[in-house]
Amino acid sequence: MASPALQSQANALNARMEGEAKTAIDSIERELLRPMALKSYQCIVDCYKKAGATGSNEQLDHCSRSCQIPHQQAHNVLQQEVSQFQDRLSRAMMQCNDDAQDMMTPGIQNDARRMKKVEDSVVKCISGVVDKNVAALKPMRERIASQIKSIGK
Repeated sequence: MASPALQSQANALNARMEGEAKTAIDSIERELLRPMALKSYQCIVDCYKKAGATGSNEQLDHCSRSCQIPHQQAHNVLQQEVSQFQDRLSRAMMQCNDDAQDMMTPGIQNDARRMKKVEDSVVKCISGVVDKNVAALKPMRERIASQIKSIGK
């Protein structure tokens, strides 16, 4: 069982990771996806204007769907990148857990000095994972931006 100090440190690192990721994703949403969504909705409004009172429902439906494709593709790019990021983060955290398990030997929980060593190792590992993944947010954002801009053309 983890000590309260280890739990506190792990929670702080988790909060940092979540905060950094949320900031990055919110920025992508605001700066890249919202403008595409706006274009999509403007396009749909134009579909209704063109269809007027005489256009067929099929034409209106086709036009509306066509308008939504770029925004949906951009949203899919974001979802795919975020999913891959979360998978990498999860695998790295599992490796930290596996490393800690490998250090556990019978009776270690009764030896405060050895338990402290294991806990310090876990914190160091998790901290490294968080640092590495926070650093990976900028390249991820650049990849997403590049892909979204190519969709918008």
